[in-house]
Amino acid sequence: MDFQRSDAIVTLQSSTGQLASSKDEAVTVGSRLDWWSIAAIAPAVLILLGFLFLFFYGVFQSLTDLKFGRPLVHFIGLTNYAALIKTDDFWNSVRATLVYAGSAVLAQAVFGLVLAKLFATEIILARVMRPVILLPLVLPPMSVALMWTTMMDPQNGIMNYLLSLAGIGRFAWISDPNTAMFSLVLIDVWTYTPFFALIIFAGLQGINEEVREAARVNGAKGLATFLHIEQPLIAPYILIAAVFRLIESLNQFDIIFGTTQGGPGNSTSVLSVRAYITAFQNLAFGRGAALMVVNWLIVLVGTFAMVKLWRFVRQRVS
Repeated sequence: MDFQRSDAIVTLQSSTGQLASSKDEAVTVGSRLDWWSIAAIAPAVLILLGFLFLFFYGVFQSLTDLKFGRPLVHFIGLTNYAALIKTDDFWNSVRATLVYAGSAVLAQAVFGLVLAKLFATEIILARVMRPVILLPLVLPPMSVALMWTTMMDPQNGIMNYLLSLAGIGRFAWISDPNTAMFSLVLIDVWTYTPFFALIIFAGLQGINEEVREAARVNGAKGLATFLHIEQPLIAPYILIAAVFRLIESLNQFDIIFGTTQGGPGNSTSVLSVRAYITAFQNLAFGRGAALMVVNWLIVLVGTFAMVKLWRFVRQRVS
């Protein structure tokens, strides 16, 4: 009995030792995994902190009288903002920014929906356009701007030549303050409509075919099926695409600066272009930073409203 008891005690001690060693190994492995996880996310955290630092530094600059060649920089609070809201140029830039972004996103949503419905069919035109639909998206924005500037030349541009074939007279395009904004919206629509088309097409492909079949059995025609079945189901896709495009359009710089540089006059001087001119041509960095902060606030409000609308529509669809 004593030998059996001693053997049991030895066995229990060895089991306890093995369990403790396995726990130590697990803790060691867990610690290693934690360090590897930290090392993996560290670059992303550092980049995020860098962006946050630059953002808050830009906000601080907007509260100073920073200007090139001035040795001393003074904190002046909201003076830059107070000076901006008193000028007509500032409000003209706000109006141009909202008109450009709103018109571009709305037009892209409409044409993107048309293209998505076309891609959902099996007609020859859809098969031809599918491989080339991404071409505008892969081109650099500045290249797009230079290409369209050449095409919209009032004297030798191909756009006026095509209009002349239809019996339409010369169009001023970006050379006239009355048509410059329309021309820029046209360029933006040509460039980014494929983004809308692809996202809406993905939404159409996700609709169960049984739902459409049930609508047909109940007597719904093609247009009725789209309006009452497909359109509510793809509405969240349209809105999420609109969120991304609204952010980009409110911050658009390359296409506008590459074509009109804010002109003719101030007809296309959106906030991003005016901030660049103020900061890097007029060398008033504090005032330029204030313009970019205002632009950021407009983007924030617009994005927040679109996201709230997207959530509301998504809940109704669900």
